Amino acid sequence: MNKSGLVYQNGAFISPQEAKVSIFDRGFLYGDSIYEVTLTYKGKPFLVEEHLDRLWHSADGIGLSIQMKREELTRIIHEGARKLGLERQYIRIIITRGIGDLGLDPALGEEQTTLILFKELPALDTALYEKGVTLFTSEVLRNPKKSMDPSVKSGNYLNNVLAIKQAREAGAYDAVMLNAKGYVTESTSANIWMVLGESIITPPLEAGLLGGITRQKVMELGKAQGFDIKEQNFTVDTLKSANEVFITSSTREVLPVTQVDNQVIGLGVPGPKTKELHKHYKTFILNLN
Repeated sequence: MNKSGLVYQNGAFISPQEAKVSIFDRGFLYGDSIYEVTLTYKGKPFLVEEHLDRLWHSADGIGLSIQMKREELTRIIHEGARKLGLERQYIRIIITRGIGDLGLDPALGEEQTTLILFKELPALDTALYEKGVTLFTSEVLRNPKKSMDPSVKSGNYLNNVLAIKQAREAGAYDAVMLNAKGYVTESTSANIWMVLGESIITPPLEAGLLGGITRQKVMELGKAQGFDIKEQNFTVDTLKSANEVFITSSTREVLPVTQVDNQVIGLGVPGPKTKELHKHYKTFILNLN
């Protein structure tokens, strides 16, 4: 099998070069789709059940009935990972409302599209974990729940695209996205945490953010180790005053942040609680494999 990648599309495994989506697919036309991203450790897909729970939650959020049985989707994810045969893979599951006549009405989607992308995932860049990364506060606000619920992982991601564009133009690794009340929600593709005194704080889901699977695991592991972990609203000014800041996601695990805008965080190096949480998360991964 081509080691550069593999695609499952509507019933068959094909090469990335063969994969095509119709110009009449609603995922292409309107972002009328949902997706999930996981990865493999030692070739094994990671926390598949948790990711599929969230995929079905996203489907409910946009009124989409997933046609494929969950058991079949699970089987295909594991089969694709075996076929690609790499220890560290990026896996992206995409389901669109499908192909249909032009028009906004969801009922026009007649032929659902199911795609799973498998490709090599480079090893974590150790320099980022040793030095930390910079975040930039974007002017682009996170979607409010009554507009497009951030707990739905949909293909409609333009505000995140614009926010990361601003961050990269400012020379930052990622963007901090605020809600309409001025509270921190998340980055463009990760959850945000800070250490303030003895407490480790992350915004609540009600602030308008995706309920990260890594976020939940870090919360569980941290509490089990006796850390004071809280969910509460905070502003970017509070974030800048923190002792430590870090972000979490499936592909980045626990990544330290050492600068927000022009403000150095703490001593300007990854902090001890960030490192300890990452160590516990790594142990959790090892115990699963």
